[in-house]
Amino acid sequence: MSASQIVIYADNTNVPISQLSGSPCTIAIQAFLYSTDGSTLQMDYPLQAVVQDPSILSTAKEGGKRKVLVSVGGEVFASSAWKAAASDVNSFASQIADFVKTHGFDGVDIDWEDTGAISDGSYDPTTFLVDLSSALKSALPSSQNFITHAPQCPYFYPGELGIYSTIAKNAGDNIDLFNIQYYNNDWYVGSNGAEEKQKVAGLTGSPVFPSSIMGIKAQGLDVGKMLVGKPTTSDNASSGYLDTSDLASDVITPLAKELGSDFGGVMGWQFATSSSSSDNVLNWIEAMNSAIEAGSSSTSTQAAE
Repeated sequence: MSASQIVIYADNTNVPISQLSGSPCTIAIQAFLYSTDGSTLQMDYPLQAVVQDPSILSTAKEGGKRKVLVSVGGEVFASSAWKAAASDVNSFASQIADFVKTHGFDGVDIDWEDTGAISDGSYDPTTFLVDLSSALKSALPSSQNFITHAPQCPYFYPGELGIYSTIAKNAGDNIDLFNIQYYNNDWYVGSNGAEEKQKVAGLTGSPVFPSSIMGIKAQGLDVGKMLVGKPTTSDNASSGYLDTSDLASDVITPLAKELGSDFGGVMGWQFATSSSSSDNVLNWIEAMNSAIEAGSSSTSTQAAE
């Protein structure tokens, strides 16, 4: 994809994605489909609300202005369930695809957070996530097979945890975007604008920080698929929140300026200001859009000179 994306997750019944209408958000991701046994998928309450009221989904799509995906996984998806799903990938993918087709979503987001499986040998998460992406891409019609993943940032850091560097290479076009979670992992993220400019953006320091956006580019991966995922408020993550103005000035605008049309964009967790709030973060979405435009216009001006 050539244009920078603005992705927002939603997991709060009080703040439906229909409120995105009129905003510059390009992709909404409704959470969560999950499983406790790997064979039966369940909906959490916010997802149930969307399914029960189709007008929420249709309003959110705004006549095709944005895609709406369903997210599979999250912290409530049991490790044993991921293991069971990995033992029969095609069946698992078929269940997800049936849900997407039945309820009119535009694709699937995979929020795999089973970190322990990387080292415990219960299954091979790298092979599983590559195969699942391929199976979903094949099982869904082209109008509904947009596939994203939401890896934690350490999954791109070289070493035992860095499985997503291999996944990104091996999955190819079967994964359209990576909504990288640059939060809740203090050492890999930093705690202020200057540190995040190094560890999230990768625009300072030598050598480049490996799991930063520029570090991922240096790994030879398609940086245009890599999004900076950040909490939209301090209530939406245990750490990693950066004030909106600092996020814009230290991370987003400089990256948009550096990468131009190759900048993947921004992801926000989540659309509500907290898990129980009735307020949305439309102002944050607008600020991120302005930050991207500021960087892009700088790139255009330099190119014209």
